[in-house]
Amino acid sequence: MGVGLVEQLVSAGLVTAAQASASHAGDPLVPSGRVLRNLVNAGLDERVLAGFFISRGFGPMLQEQDLRRADQELVRRLPASDAHDLCAMPLRPSPAGAIVAMADPTDAHAVARLGEALGGSILPTVAKLSDLLASIDRAYPPDRPTLVSDPLALARSRIPSDAFALTHEKSEVGSQPTLSEFDPAFSGLASTASPVWDRAWHHSTTEREVPLPSISHSPQRPATPGPAPASESNIELRLHELTQATSRDEVARLACEACLTAAQGAAFLALRKGVFRGWDGAGDEVTSASIRSLWVPASNPSVLNEVLHTGRPFRGAYGQTAADHLFRAALGSRGRDVVVVPVLVGTRMVGVLCANDPAPDAAPVERVAEAMGEALERLIVSQKSGI
Repeated sequence: MGVGLVEQLVSAGLVTAAQASASHAGDPLVPSGRVLRNLVNAGLDERVLAGFFISRGFGPMLQEQDLRRADQELVRRLPASDAHDLCAMPLRPSPAGAIVAMADPTDAHAVARLGEALGGSILPTVAKLSDLLASIDRAYPPDRPTLVSDPLALARSRIPSDAFALTHEKSEVGSQPTLSEFDPAFSGLASTASPVWDRAWHHSTTEREVPLPSISHSPQRPATPGPAPASESNIELRLHELTQATSRDEVARLACEACLTAAQGAAFLALRKGVFRGWDGAGDEVTSASIRSLWVPASNPSVLNEVLHTGRPFRGAYGQTAADHLFRAALGSRGRDVVVVPVLVGTRMVGVLCANDPAPDAAPVERVAEAMGEALERLIVSQKSGI
């Protein structure tokens, strides 16, 4: 698995540094699945873990009934030892590759071994760890039967003798949240899939566009001190630049940079097929890589979901759901306030403009979001008219 993934889990606030270190992360002799089982045994919620992978583009999260419908011919191609060692369950062939549920879909070494065994490309996805381990035991019975009937207990009972339970660390006041503070509600992620998945799994749903009312102000929560108020001349200059943009990428970049006149960081998340996808960002703590890897299902409880369904800007502290924590981690925040403003083209919401640690007066961010929507609408009209 490599240290990179575990470091990402620490950065997202899903595990503590001590727990990551004690899980054997970085030891090349310890299989990826064992590291993750150690972390789950330590208290990492398996649904939050699955949601983390889904936010990185590995989805949807399959349910127990999906795992039970594995293609038996494909199952026979994978040796039982590999299934257990790699913590992987082959499910069905598809034009895009063999669909395989994995404890760690980011493990390139495991994907390569699965490709060799199954004879082609692999399309990895995720499931709750307990469901995955139970399905592997059903398809590839272990040498000795287990008397454990509870799936989660089964997952933990299979921790090897050299794996050990870890102790939760309590967070200090003002520090990042620990495992117990995360909302494990990830059941809604199961229905969200990428276009590749839709074609591979032969199950596709079309979500209707969600018309939203015009932007109106919501009651603001007390804000922490942020940047000094932006000068009117700086805002006007940035808004003028948006009117000259010639591409959607340029619009997103200029809008994020404009928000820096009134915030420490900014990002634009596009709303596509029921998913908020990171497009671009700006700020000292914001990287393009972290924003572009952000992938949050709009149906999941979060600040983003609240803005989607109310059509109104949000200002206040970050939420406490798992989706909120992933969103906050992508913006590099450590618990400060955020402003999330809908970006509308006509009455259709196409995304949200987010400003981290905003100034007391967040009106400039709303002005930028409005100008961004107008710039995108102008580009759409010009493309249709061939200008």
